Amino acid sequence: MQRETTRSWIAGLLIGVGVLVLLERLGWFAGAMSWLWALAFIAGGGVFIFVYQRDRRNWWALFPGFGLLGLAAAVLLGSNGGALFLALLGLAFAVVYAGDRRRWWAIIPAGTLATLALVAWVGGRWPGTDVGWLLFAGLAATFAALLAQPAERRRTWAIYPVVALAALAVVTALSSRTGPVVVASLAIVAGAALLVRGRVPSAGRPRRPGPS
Repeated sequence: MQRETTRSWIAGLLIGVGVLVLLERLGWFAGAMSWLWALAFIAGGGVFIFVYQRDRRNWWALFPGFGLLGLAAAVLLGSNGGALFLALLGLAFAVVYAGDRRRWWAIIPAGTLATLALVAWVGGRWPGTDVGWLLFAGLAATFAALLAQPAERRRTWAIYPVVALAALAVVTALSSRTGPVVVASLAIVAGAALLVRGRVPSAGRPRRPGPS
């Protein structure tokens, strides 16, 4: 039964490839080869992700898996696919960390790639926008995530890049045309975060009973 299913999938794939090539040659489907390459990348990415699903110890398979999916997006979306390609690579590192929280190092490339994806998307969506501050702010948030870990996984040295990158983000924002708006928004977000952190009790720390 399994052999028949595999044979059917292979036959369908071959027929689909042949139809796409013929349609493009006849001029009935412009861009068929782009779709063909995209499908090939999707199939390859699916194979690597399946390898990870079968055995979570093969976390290395996530990188080529999500990378091939990102290439498929780049082929189909053109210049707009660059941001999605970076985002999918960052997602691969995020899944690696989610699979084993001891791999704290995966937070850094995950956050960096997500920041680059956001910068690329904003720059493509609104050309001419000042995005330098966004790059530094995203990197500062990435290292801040290392400080937000539980005590046994917390990396206290991350405070130094957080402070330096946050300062660069503020300086860059002030020198941009949208500086006042950006700084005001960051101040609001920081104040709201402090309020939320003050209201939520720390894990493992019992609340002090109030006066009776």
